[in-house]
Amino acid sequence: MSRINPDVVIALALMVLSAALFADTFSYQKVHLSIIGAKLWPRIVLVALFVASAVFLVRSLARAPQARGERWTLSRWLAENRNVIAVFALYVLFLVTLPWLGMLLGGIAFVFAVQTVIGLGGARAHLIHAAIAVGAVGGMWAVFTYALGVVLPEGQILPR
Repeated sequence: MSRINPDVVIALALMVLSAALFADTFSYQKVHLSIIGAKLWPRIVLVALFVASAVFLVRSLARAPQARGERWTLSRWLAENRNVIAVFALYVLFLVTLPWLGMLLGGIAFVFAVQTVIGLGGARAHLIHAAIAVGAVGGMWAVFTYALGVVLPEGQILPR
């Protein structure tokens, strides 16, 4: 019984990539008069990626392998990966509409659409999705725009 499946390979590749990128952070230059160096945030993200990949590896090793008699079919693969394909399609739509909608409206629409596609349906669920989308994206937009001074894409609908 083989326990090697595509998930195991991907998890191992992510672990190797995060370890290699973590090792690369040792070559970053020191910034003069900085309290925390340029290494800190990349290392935090890479450690989190490594831990998540390790959890992914353990879970994929514990999963039972596919029965030998089953044949791969496109329709079954599409049904199994419907949510992933939908999220990628919505993200491409978000990127295409970004020049017109901007970060604020486009981000709210993207988060709402993702929650609607992969979450529960119904009027109450849609209200909750809308509140989460407006709160999360609006808060993130406000922090980046006003607190950090980052210029985000404005769009043509709501220019500054």
